[in-house]
Amino acid sequence: MENNENNFIGTKTQLLPRIDWNIRFFGAHKQTVHSNWSMTKEFHHAFEILIVLDGVQETLIENEQYIIKKDDILLIPPGFEHTNKCISTKSMTYFCAHFDIDEPSLRMKIMKNCDWVYKPSNSYHSRLIKCLQKWIDILDEPDILVSKAKLRAQVVLFELLEVLVDIQPLNTDIRTNESMTTAKYAKEIAEAIKGTFKKKCIEKNENVDYTIHIQPIIASLGISPNYGLEVFQKIYQMSPRKYLSGLKLQESKILLQQPEISLKEIANRLGYKNLSHFSRQFKRWTGLNPSEFRKKTNA
Repeated sequence: MENNENNFIGTKTQLLPRIDWNIRFFGAHKQTVHSNWSMTKEFHHAFEILIVLDGVQETLIENEQYIIKKDDILLIPPGFEHTNKCISTKSMTYFCAHFDIDEPSLRMKIMKNCDWVYKPSNSYHSRLIKCLQKWIDILDEPDILVSKAKLRAQVVLFELLEVLVDIQPLNTDIRTNESMTTAKYAKEIAEAIKGTFKKKCIEKNENVDYTIHIQPIIASLGISPNYGLEVFQKIYQMSPRKYLSGLKLQESKILLQQPEISLKEIANRLGYKNLSHFSRQFKRWTGLNPSEFRKKTNA
């Protein structure tokens, strides 16, 4: 036994970091649009990355204009209202995707230090375009199995995140203890809001109050509501209420694709007192009322 114990003297253990992240990847598509095509004003609680493959696009982010030309890459952070419009004389082809990661410190770094537009002259452009091209290649392989396409898309997403991490300044001083505490609180609040929202969406009792109140959720975590609102805004660059609104938008799209669920029940699950209120809000989000969206997606 003594000899066995001696064998462990001087051993060295190397550990890879623990990974406990939730990631989302959605809305990836390639499209050719006509001249004067435009999208209604929208925002996401996720990042949007877009490349113009042919033509020219005008993007307004919080009313600031950006002209996106062929091979330019646009990265829109979460929570920023924006509109896109084709300003080519003929048509425009673009590819875009949405992604998110719930690791607050990484999310904050990307939002704080990454540019919004990457032109071919940028030193990181070639690495970014390689990631986007890999996603486009998946679209161009129509016979690929869905499970295999998902795995490939996820691999590319992590490659993209690695590029975005490399963009961060090497000498960034984040005051580690303070920033990690802030990020931890923000993540706890986001998870609590998401958990409460998901729980209420599952319930089907018409007598249940589905309204979600943000401040009691923050207080239940042992965090001062005012401080919680402040740190959430700092990390996610949006209010908890706007974050909840983004959750409602994504869930409403999922529910509307299930024709057996009535519009009234969807409105109730999402916390709206009546269908007309939900319809008005959904039209603000998408430019379509719920019936029009359901008809379009289920056609």
